[in-house]
Amino acid sequence: MKKWKIFFVVLIFCHSVGEAESFKPLEEEKTYLKTLERLMKKIDATRRVEMGRDLFLQKCAFCHGRDAKGRNGFAADLTRRISKKRALLNIQKGARNFIHSYPGGMPPMVPDPKRADTLADFVAKGFPKDHPGVKLYEKAHCARCHGPDGRGIRYRAPNIRSFDLETVAAILKNGKFGILGRMPAYPALAPYQVTMLYEYIASLPKSTTGSIEGMQKH
Repeated sequence: MKKWKIFFVVLIFCHSVGEAESFKPLEEEKTYLKTLERLMKKIDATRRVEMGRDLFLQKCAFCHGRDAKGRNGFAADLTRRISKKRALLNIQKGARNFIHSYPGGMPPMVPDPKRADTLADFVAKGFPKDHPGVKLYEKAHCARCHGPDGRGIRYRAPNIRSFDLETVAAILKNGKFGILGRMPAYPALAPYQVTMLYEYIASLPKSTTGSIEGMQKH
């Protein structure tokens, strides 16, 4: 066999071995994550919240603050689902934050400033039944995407009433535009880590007024 042929065969063999070795850690990691998933099911809810808090302090507290209230507009206040300012911006300008989870996005909905303000106030206050925004929510066709109670419809629009697991997962997967630029996505988080973060956020004392959330870009 000619020398160049021998070299070519050796090169292919080395490349194949290298590829096999490069995939080995990935398979080990998958096994490790599956083991952790099984262990997570055996951990009680209180401990999961504690672990979620530890993860939050590592990855989220720098922007959202240790109390998750957004550091006076530095980032979103996670003790409430959405501020009036943010809701109004989405209503008037539309939103395309979660294009991977909700690919349709949200178009501008209510051009009239007074009606838009009423609707934003209704959403930010948590859908009170005696609010004038109740009928406007239906007339503006918000319920078609966000559902009649604002809890979202899968693959169509997120929950705008409270943080649920699907919404938190979408934020972590897609990232989000904020006052300082773009919040980074965390697609490498394992499902159990997403669940822990959600459970911690859901456990936070809910704010009725919250800190002022900064104006955010789209």
